[in-house]
Amino acid sequence: MNGSDADGGGGGGGAADPGIDGQPSSGDAGAESAAVDAAVGEPIVEPAVAEALTAAPAAADATLEGADRAARPDRVSSILVAVGPGPHSGATVDVARGIADATDAWLELFHVVPSDAALADGQARTEGTDGSDETDATEGDADGSEPGAGDSDDYAATGERLLDAARDRLGGFDRVDRWLVEDRSAAGAIVEQSPYYDLVVVGAPTTGTVGRFVFGSTTDTVVDDAEVPVVVVEGDGETALDGA
Repeated sequence: MNGSDADGGGGGGGAADPGIDGQPSSGDAGAESAAVDAAVGEPIVEPAVAEALTAAPAAADATLEGADRAARPDRVSSILVAVGPGPHSGATVDVARGIADATDAWLELFHVVPSDAALADGQARTEGTDGSDETDATEGDADGSEPGAGDSDDYAATGERLLDAARDRLGGFDRVDRWLVEDRSAAGAIVEQSPYYDLVVVGAPTTGTVGRFVFGSTTDTVVDDAEVPVVVVEGDGETALDGA
């Protein structure tokens, strides 16, 4: 899987192995100085999130969870951004860029597609890949048949389009890599990679109380289990990335 050796087991490095573009992530680049107005040694994540929220009109809210998990509270050099089709996905990318602008961090656009094993047992139908809890990739085919391993290419193509849309939304921002990964669980993949980054940014949950009880929430799992701080972004209206 992508990712570099974490500093002492915590966040602090971007991906070192080739990502989907065949280029290594550069999570440590530009980390020597931060754009936010914070003294050396002071926590930087919270003011960076506040600044990013102010600069992202599409975002209604951005909540910092698990701030005490930061291995280096005064540094953010790499950010894992969960990219998916949920209604908060555009705002999620906007806030992630704002944080990166404020901290000189690198972004890793990260999309999870269901593995063959997940397709075989139908696990993929319970969660999106940006932190939301809905996805059309697992509701079965139009004729009502269940999705199978043969659909994996379709999911990958949709994932590529979402990553393209996220990259386009970043505009001229160039400290970015992208990664499409197969896994049984979007939440599990994000949590597994979290130690290799300083921060994770995900979209807010989108299901109601019953859905969250039955299926669980990708966002809740990431917030509970990630080894670094997590920023949960809520969009102001419909800001979904176009993966069609």
